[in-house]
Amino acid sequence: MAKKIIPFSWHPFAWGMAGKTREIAKAEYELTGYELEKKLLSLKEDELESKEYNKRMIDLEFKYNRITKQEQLRYLCNLIEDPHQKTLALLELDFKEGKLTDNEYQKQTATHKKLPWVAVLSLGFGGKTALEGSFELDWNEYFIDDLRSKGYAGASNDGIVNQWFMEVCRNVALEEFDGTGNFSADSEANLETVKRWNSSESLAGGRKGYN
Repeated sequence: MAKKIIPFSWHPFAWGMAGKTREIAKAEYELTGYELEKKLLSLKEDELESKEYNKRMIDLEFKYNRITKQEQLRYLCNLIEDPHQKTLALLELDFKEGKLTDNEYQKQTATHKKLPWVAVLSLGFGGKTALEGSFELDWNEYFIDDLRSKGYAGASNDGIVNQWFMEVCRNVALEEFDGTGNFSADSEANLETVKRWNSSESLAGGRKGYN
């Protein structure tokens, strides 16, 4: 906000000033608050690196409530020069703002880093026996690449994940078997359940449902 005062140039102390020194003194004489700080910062622009100048300007906008905290953080993220780090910072910000679920954030982060990722999105039970249930899986392309590198093969990604998932289920069952009873007989008794696991349903977004 400008001050209602005698013009700066009328004062004898201003007559001997020139260049940036005069501009700074004039701003301090005529302006206050946001307008003063913005003017002083603009006068120092040639002394600062572009990134530092923009950062200070963003912080100034936030200081005077001209932008929100969320906008400040997003503007600062966009100042990151490395595209890889910028994307990760924006993903983290989207997650913190509730724009991404935890699974979406983890998947997109892993995918951007080119790392394998898989998760169980849901686990449901219901039916005539305790063994009846359903699983919903989600994964990224690098998980498929990782499975292929470990010897899994199939005509489709669903088929590859299905092989892996069934092997995991089998290994868990074998590890849990304590040597009592007959594991093979128990497996035969639950054959229909195993068949249902093999009969998987493709879902939207590259997910897979196992019933």
